[in-house]
Amino acid sequence: MPEALLETVALSRRFGGLLAVDAVDFQVERGAIHGLIGPNGAGKTTLLNLIAGALPVTRGRLRFRGTDITRWDAARRAHDGIRRTFQNLKLFAEMTALGNASLGLHGGTRSGIFAALARTPGQRREERAIAQTARRALEFVGLAAQTDVVAAKLPYGHRRLLEIARAIVAQPALLLLDEPAAGLNQTEAANLSGLIRRIREQGTTIVLVEHHMDVVMTVCDTVTVLNYGRKLAQGTPAEIQRSPEVIEAYLGSAHALA
Repeated sequence: MPEALLETVALSRRFGGLLAVDAVDFQVERGAIHGLIGPNGAGKTTLLNLIAGALPVTRGRLRFRGTDITRWDAARRAHDGIRRTFQNLKLFAEMTALGNASLGLHGGTRSGIFAALARTPGQRREERAIAQTARRALEFVGLAAQTDVVAAKLPYGHRRLLEIARAIVAQPALLLLDEPAAGLNQTEAANLSGLIRRIREQGTTIVLVEHHMDVVMTVCDTVTVLNYGRKLAQGTPAEIQRSPEVIEAYLGSAHALA
């Protein structure tokens, strides 16, 4: 039986009277690309935030690599290999692409604030190593030529790629992608699908929240469907496309998943 890298057990999150995520059991196999889809308000981003540690769990448990991480904060989860992108881009607009990508590594640096202020030899070596690794991440996503361009001046599609570069620069075990195809045209979305596959080939397991069904059905091994905070269905992309319950949840239209 395939090994689960991530597992949630009866995971729930309540906002006042609203149960946004309702007792969801969710397993992500090591090495998989696992899609998470559902109508607006289904609880997808909330579930992603619970996995990343951006929100505390109301009830239930989270396990990562077999360890209970339910009470770990976001920084500890990131340090242990869970990284994410955001539905709404969270780049530093006046920082270069290289600077933004480098931020994905600074949490794991050994030099402290005093070494940084003093510009010690060790700190300078570490900064050079970070810059080199960040350049490789930018090259990997197709932004090698934009290294010194500030984020605000990048086209929207390139900013999406930059956020992915920042998330993968530390080679995480688990990457959470929150609607990376939002706002992309068909060509950009197709290129994104190829990039997601290449990230998996580098050894990273991926959870993909996405409304762009071409991307989901092209790259995912398994798809979980949420509706009103509950797990509605799970299966291969082909199984999900044929599911009457899923078709009904998507506005009652078979074309909604085409």
